[in-house]
Amino acid sequence: MLKKKPSAILGQDINKENELIEGLIDNKDLAYETLVRQYSDRMYAVARRFFYTDDDAQECLQKAFIQVFKNISSFKKNSQLSTWLHRITVNEALMMLRQRKRQNTTSLEAFSQQYNEYGERTVFADELGNNLDDTLSNNIEVLFEKSEAKLSLSEIIYQLPEKYCNVLLLRDIQEMNTKETAEILAVSEALVKTQLHRARLLLRAILEQEDRVSVENNWKVN
Repeated sequence: MLKKKPSAILGQDINKENELIEGLIDNKDLAYETLVRQYSDRMYAVARRFFYTDDDAQECLQKAFIQVFKNISSFKKNSQLSTWLHRITVNEALMMLRQRKRQNTTSLEAFSQQYNEYGERTVFADELGNNLDDTLSNNIEVLFEKSEAKLSLSEIIYQLPEKYCNVLLLRDIQEMNTKETAEILAVSEALVKTQLHRARLLLRAILEQEDRVSVENNWKVN
């Protein structure tokens, strides 16, 4: 069972945080050094959950600190500094992902789950009847032939349309709740739930396609 901090210690923590914030607003070098020393590890951990490489996470961290220094004067003192830093890091990560238009990305916007006459799930298809498996086949096969090792889950998520990629990263990778995700993405909570449901279905379809490609390649080798 977690023990609560005594009110006196908690009050000291709040006072120290307020002093740090005042120092940042007054552009004091010591305050900047303290911020980086106390929060860089936590902010890096947030960034690392978005990126496959350390270099990308470090770049995100640097950009996040730049935004912190630029916008510290707008920080609301009744908010938690750690929460504010977390949100800035997440926004910078999403911005970086948005700017990096990954190659070989298949547009999945038009596909939806199809059902048979018994109400059982069948395939994903668009309005013209094009099967998602057929559409993804060449794209996914090229992706997985680039390396003997399978792509990480995050790398596969990056292949989804931006809105589905973002909601999966925030809800399933960052483990944010629906309300927090909606606030960061500036959409309604209902839309977050809808996009998350569809994103998970599309991700599952891609993972199933990956498994089929792996089996087929093993069959060819054997």
